[in-house]
Amino acid sequence: MLRQRVSTMVGDQLRTSTVASALGDVLGDLTELVQREMRLAQAELSANLSAKLEGGVWWAAAAALAGAAFLLVVQAAVFAIASYGVPMHWSCLIAAGGVSLVAMLAYLVGRQDANVALMPRRTIHQIQQDLILSKEQLT
Repeated sequence: MLRQRVSTMVGDQLRTSTVASALGDVLGDLTELVQREMRLAQAELSANLSAKLEGGVWWAAAAALAGAAFLLVVQAAVFAIASYGVPMHWSCLIAAGGVSLVAMLAYLVGRQDANVALMPRRTIHQIQQDLILSKEQLT
């Protein structure tokens, strides 16, 4: 009887240590997997950020060139007005007034478009409805 009891205790210890060892291996592997996934996500984010930055530089270059082209168009308008016999200083003021009107119109349209609340009201409302529904189902 004593021999059977000793062998059972040894078997229990062996099973317990095997389960603990397996559990430790699984947790270690899971930790390593999460760390590798984090490194992969960081590398992907870095590559995406680089691409966005490069795109932003090209957009800035395009905006600068568009600004130069716009100034040349305004200069051509000044010369066109002056070709009708209007003095050059008045031609510049007339062109500046036209550009100012376009700028004011762009400002008003932009202000109207930007007058939107940043808070995602529909999403918050939907989440509140989901919470209410979940509470109802739990009770």
